[in-house]
Amino acid sequence: MQTQTHQDFEQQQQYGAMIRSLSREKSVQIRDWQLFHNSVPLESIAPHLNLENLKASWAYPRGILDGIGLRMRNSDASLHASLAPEGMIESLIFEVLEQIRVESNCTEELKGCRQNTQIQFIAWMQQFIASDGVEGSIGLLLVTIFSTVWMKLNSQPVPQLMQDIVEATRAGIAESMGPILAKLKVNRNDQEAYAQIAYEIIKLASGLIADEYRNNPSIRTKRKNQSATHLKIKWVPPHAEKIAVDLKSPANHSNEQHYLLKKSLEKYHIYNSSYDTEDEAKKKIRSAQLAIYQDELNHEIAKQNIPWAKLIRIYQQIFSSQLPRRWQTTEAEGLLDRRYLTRAATSPLQSPLYKQLATSSKINTRITLLIDCSGSMKEQRVKIASCVDSLVRILDQAGIKTEVLGYSTSAWQGGRPFKEWCKNGQPPNPGRLNERAHWIFKDFDTSWRRSRAGIAALLRPEIYAESVDGEALIWATERLQNSSDNQYVHKTLILFSDGCPMDRATIEANGEEFLKNHLLQAIAWCEQQPNLQLWGCGIGEELRPYFPNLLSWDHEIQNLSENLVNWAKELKNIKTKQLTH
Repeated sequence: MQTQTHQDFEQQQQYGAMIRSLSREKSVQIRDWQLFHNSVPLESIAPHLNLENLKASWAYPRGILDGIGLRMRNSDASLHASLAPEGMIESLIFEVLEQIRVESNCTEELKGCRQNTQIQFIAWMQQFIASDGVEGSIGLLLVTIFSTVWMKLNSQPVPQLMQDIVEATRAGIAESMGPILAKLKVNRNDQEAYAQIAYEIIKLASGLIADEYRNNPSIRTKRKNQSATHLKIKWVPPHAEKIAVDLKSPANHSNEQHYLLKKSLEKYHIYNSSYDTEDEAKKKIRSAQLAIYQDELNHEIAKQNIPWAKLIRIYQQIFSSQLPRRWQTTEAEGLLDRRYLTRAATSPLQSPLYKQLATSSKINTRITLLIDCSGSMKEQRVKIASCVDSLVRILDQAGIKTEVLGYSTSAWQGGRPFKEWCKNGQPPNPGRLNERAHWIFKDFDTSWRRSRAGIAALLRPEIYAESVDGEALIWATERLQNSSDNQYVHKTLILFSDGCPMDRATIEANGEEFLKNHLLQAIAWCEQQPNLQLWGCGIGEELRPYFPNLLSWDHEIQNLSENLVNWAKELKNIKTKQLTH
């Protein structure tokens, strides 16, 4: 993390003052280039107003600040939050349409603000087009909707080039959009009525996208297409942000936080859990094959020339904690121990008459390594197994107990639960439709040396299938929390993963966000657990903002020692910050 300069601090203070002046909200602040309102991070705001844009060459900073100020001044945040839909695209459209409404309603006395926001909106749209955001049909549809609504409410045209790009798409939806646009303009001073009309546009857009997806059978291709279009717009759905940020906020009472999260987790359901498994991975592999995997793993680690002794000392220092200072008695020098005053008078030359304050340290940490065994991780399984085996060896010899777990599915595209669902007429919102597989590669009670065969089972290609991350995270956390009754033991959970949950059958039946939202809830739930610290390693950009701590994972690094040293630095940095706060 970069150190904030004095110039940065002064600039953020100035920007915050400008927003407060226009919005009339005294509690608005900018800290570390993050917008706060009533001490709560405020992320759910139209993407063209993202504070990261302030430093972009294409952006108009005054338009960003005025847009935020107008939004906080002229939009009822509670009403907006209560009406906001779930879903990435749905909430994005809803948010941008509300911002267009607010900016178009700017009064004559604030015509400078209106001009500033118009310049910024056009600049953002042009940047999105220039960065190939309209190459995919979803991005083109979004730009068409946003520009069409903006022109209608502002009674101004967009640049000719932009009109040329969206003309064909606009013509295709003109018949459906025309009446809706007229109603939007008539109701732009009534936030609630306007929101209801905005839902008609959302329904239209969702229908067009769904029709296109039906012609594309591959859910992985769908996600790839989304990444190439609308995900180029930095956006976090409000309902996901509520789980990931608001529930962590000190402004909320802890009991309320637990209640809200519990209600959110209860919405997740499973169609049929009777096929779920939890197994020791090595027991599912023939002994001869397991020996081959172990030889391969030994050979890969042996050629790395890892400095074991040095790394053991480093990790031991990171996870050791100072015990309370206590008196060490019967010392040869130090302070006179009053219990031995008589002996001091009768035998003053006798040595064990003194006491000293002694400081000692103790390892009181347990660590769980949770491995995403999805298909996309299969190509990296040798590197993953080598890193895990090496890290477990280091931690074991540093006196730290570890557990290594993994998760995937027993079948592709649903397996038996999916077939049962189809047979029963495919009722809506069935929940998880696959056979969950949880793997135990090493438990806390087994030493590194005795568990090497289990860790080598990570090399088995057959265990890599699809992934249900949220359930696995809760499972691993509960095992870690139940592993020790000592309330003073610090517990660390490290998730090794490369992206979002992916279970094709479940996503197609419940929607793109079903598994991802549950994972976000699971992350928030982990952060509420006592003495637990959650880390993510290799986490993709889409999920990175939700993990409180991150370990680096460089695909280009071939030397395991470099990875292990980097992890040690990152772990140490967080511990140092905790000690200084």
